[in-house]
Amino acid sequence: MNEIHEIITRLKNTIIEGEVDLAKEITQEALKVGLQAELLREKAVSEGIKELEEKLYGDHKVWGHPMLFMGMEAARRSLEVLQPQLKPREPLGKVVLGTPQSDVHDVGGKMVAIALTAAGFEVIYLGRDVPVSLFVHKARETAADILAISCYQTNGFDRIIKILDLLTAARMRDRIKVMVGGTVITEKFADEFGLLYAKKASDAVELAKKSIGGN
Repeated sequence: MNEIHEIITRLKNTIIEGEVDLAKEITQEALKVGLQAELLREKAVSEGIKELEEKLYGDHKVWGHPMLFMGMEAARRSLEVLQPQLKPREPLGKVVLGTPQSDVHDVGGKMVAIALTAAGFEVIYLGRDVPVSLFVHKARETAADILAISCYQTNGFDRIIKILDLLTAARMRDRIKVMVGGTVITEKFADEFGLLYAKKASDAVELAKKSIGGN
């Protein structure tokens, strides 16, 4: 048990410390000694992301910190190794995620996608500059549980409202949870429209779990 705990801690620390190259190496080593990919994903990668954000920001909204970028890249490289080794099973839920049209910033969205994937969600990542109609189309096509919208420019407010209108017109608004986050998004805006609000990637994970009835 001590050896298992030691390897998990080492892998988690590569994410917290942003040791990009070492993350892949330790993940491969852990699999070779028989640790399950599911255990590593949950206890090392997912927990590592959460602890990294808590270390850097506490309960505050995230901002562009070099250690966050490096830590998320370490998490991504570890997941690249783990994903093919995971046992086939139903994901915790499906999330369609993207940044709306005219906004070309995507760093935060990618980080949320990594965190949700590490937590066991299936993420349909649409990228940046996404037409509002595509959010709704993909949500319906994939039967997503959550539609997540990341915004970094103030014109994103109008885009979000248009997406909500399209969901209503498609009779999907009551069925799907809508989560928002990003530089310009505030809790006040989210509350006004009945949306889930995430300050950081680990918050998005906790909200996603709660919204589908998880722990």
